[in-house]
Amino acid sequence: MKFLHKTYEGKKKEIIEVEIDKPTKVKFMTAKEYKAYTNGKTHSYFGGTYEESPVRFVIPYDGNWNVVVEKGTLRQPLAVSASCRLTMPNSQVRTSLAADAPAHVRELELSAGQEENG
Repeated sequence: MKFLHKTYEGKKKEIIEVEIDKPTKVKFMTAKEYKAYTNGKTHSYFGGTYEESPVRFVIPYDGNWNVVVEKGTLRQPLAVSASCRLTMPNSQVRTSLAADAPAHVRELELSAGQEENG
């Protein structure tokens, strides 16, 4: 599998912002999980498939964070362009919700948004 990769030394509540030019999978993971990913092993990550930019990830704790933008699959490669940057904490910014997020995560996000607006 081909992918784009960038590592950031991030602090809790800083934001990694990723711009993508077409729908694709964006993953945010620790160094340990990134190593498992590159070795084709089972790995954990934050993120998922995103259909629009920007994709934002609020860092949950200090550490080295890896951003992976997948370029399709081996059988269906995808020409994807992406850029990313680390920004300062902003209490108004939430982590982007992936299009393939489980239903219970989507419901939780919708109810949190309604509480903020209500």
